[in-house]
Amino acid sequence: MTRIIFIIIIGLHALIHLMGFVKAFNFGEIKELTRPISKPLGLIWFLTFLLFIAALIQYLIKNEFWWLTAIIGILVSQALVITFWHDAKFGTIANVIILLYTPP
Repeated sequence: MTRIIFIIIIGLHALIHLMGFVKAFNFGEIKELTRPISKPLGLIWFLTFLLFIAALIQYLIKNEFWWLTAIIGILVSQALVITFWHDAKFGTIANVIILLYTPP
């Protein structure tokens, strides 16, 4: 059960990062993100999405180093959370959950 919950959390967190990319490139209206996002920052949002998806795939195929990709994703994600604190502060909760789930 814990494994399934973790898969859902990391997958949803990845998809939420996709929202910043969509907003930056005007692929859709994202009202939840109230500040403008430049295209370079939008690419960082997309990179974070890719990092979390890669970590999720590695986790699913039981690659023992999935957590390295997840840690990089967490670091980039938290930098974005700090930059967009007003809109993204709750991303810290997902980052902490993912961090706590990684092996020591």
